[in-house]
Amino acid sequence: MRPYFLLITAILSCLGFLPSCKKDNKDGSLPVIRLSTNSVTGKSERQIQLTVDMTTPDGFKELLISKGINLKTDSSYGTNGVLSVTPVSSGTNTYQYTFTYTLSPDEVDKLVGFNFKLVDSKGRSAEKDLTVNTTASGAQIIFSRKWALISKLWQSANPPSETIEDCDKDNVWKWNRDSTITINYGASACTFDGFNVYDKWTLSEDEKTFTQTYHSLFDPSAITVETYTVTTLSNDKLVMTITLDLSAFGPPYTNHELFVYTYNSVP
Repeated sequence: MRPYFLLITAILSCLGFLPSCKKDNKDGSLPVIRLSTNSVTGKSERQIQLTVDMTTPDGFKELLISKGINLKTDSSYGTNGVLSVTPVSSGTNTYQYTFTYTLSPDEVDKLVGFNFKLVDSKGRSAEKDLTVNTTASGAQIIFSRKWALISKLWQSANPPSETIEDCDKDNVWKWNRDSTITINYGASACTFDGFNVYDKWTLSEDEKTFTQTYHSLFDPSAITVETYTVTTLSNDKLVMTITLDLSAFGPPYTNHELFVYTYNSVP
């Protein structure tokens, strides 16, 4: 019976039931690279950040970051699509690099990927991939379209009343990507159209506050800042509220009259 016992013992050992036949095929001298995340989703013009941790028992040579868009090399990134960066030492044979990237409006709904390649002093390498998904920010939705003013509702009036004039109804606003403002007053311009020169616009990071500034055509030093609260922002509609001080006109006007401006996107 002894030969059978020896055979069973050998089989069990090689299956891992006995520690004597366990094998560890890991080579502790190989470089290792880790990303704090393997995928990121964010809105355009926002910055993403992640940490790259590296271990190189045989010494560090280089960290190369390459970028692709829709599975093709983005030659505009780094040098022909590859960027060589220098990490900082975080211990004995360990390194760390903080990767930052500003999400581009031009990359919305495209497949964007980064490859991180760690090379040690012996030329051996380890790699990790990062997938980046960019969605349109509120600011991009605004500057990618033209907007027609269709309503100026005086909400705080009793009862609420529409105040848009016929000459306003063909006004088309273009809040440009570079923060400048262009207005087409249309064929039926109002008497005072163009008396205010609109300069800049911004949308807060939380996409709730829209601000634009203008100055008087006759006195550039007379600058006005308009601050709106965004209540609706989609590809088709923009709705904002603003509180105006109309107390100078006397009762029943007050210093906190609420107006609702509604815009539709147009071709």
